[in-house]
Amino acid sequence: MKGKFVQFVAGIIAGAVLVPTTHAAVQQLAATSSAQKFYVDGTPVQLEAYAINGSNYVKLRDIGEAVGFHVSYDGSTNSVYIGERPAAVQNTGTGYLTNGQPVTEENVLALLRQIERDWPTGTIWGTNKTPGTHKNEVPSTASGTIMRGYHVSNTYACGAYASMVSSLIFGDTANPGRRLEDLSQIRPGDIIFKVRNENNSIWHIIVALESPSNINTFRFTDGNVGGTIQWPDSESPYSNTDNLDCYQGEHKDYHLEVWTRYPESVPYTGASVGAWFTPNQKQEAMKCT
Repeated sequence: MKGKFVQFVAGIIAGAVLVPTTHAAVQQLAATSSAQKFYVDGTPVQLEAYAINGSNYVKLRDIGEAVGFHVSYDGSTNSVYIGERPAAVQNTGTGYLTNGQPVTEENVLALLRQIERDWPTGTIWGTNKTPGTHKNEVPSTASGTIMRGYHVSNTYACGAYASMVSSLIFGDTANPGRRLEDLSQIRPGDIIFKVRNENNSIWHIIVALESPSNINTFRFTDGNVGGTIQWPDSESPYSNTDNLDCYQGEHKDYHLEVWTRYPESVPYTGASVGAWFTPNQKQEAMKCT
């Protein structure tokens, strides 16, 4: 609002239906035209004002026109808006992301890039014993259910970071997780558990940034790497790159278990293979022997 703050005792005279109970009550609410003058920043303004029970009542819309804010009414919702109307209510629930966009690989990638800007490489993220560490403070019902299934923390360390990233993309309770059996169909935003084969304990948890390539490589982000968050570095081609072949077959120390929050109605497209880096960035692949 421009100019000095102007105080008004204001009301909307909107033909309210009064149900009088006594003559005194009717007399108390009687309105007469106000004889007082009104000024905005020293300039006189004409306002249709009414004196009711010793106070001046002015139409809110008239005040808005006098001091520079817009007033509008939405009959469909019986709402009065002062200033700008809010943007249209975003789509929510299963099938939609936290920004109101439908669940697609492209839209998930866009949110992941925003998360990288908000939580860049080097941000402190460790265990509850790491000095100055960040922790998951995002409502994470759906992803937290996944974490509890593996008996890992939803507040600290790598599991909590993966849970937070998942919740920032897919929401708190919408888009519940489901186990992904075909690892070649990993998509951006999927949560990947690295599980020790000898005792089925969790070694590490990461979040996929792209689908595996034709030689099974893909990039990821993770937390609690030396007590920090890590993202792929285009100048270091092997950073935060992994390969499915490292976990498949005999004599492997670990295997992967993947959870996705893409609804089953959203098919895998393969459009996210090698999608994290732009074509002019280095994309050398890591092979696993």
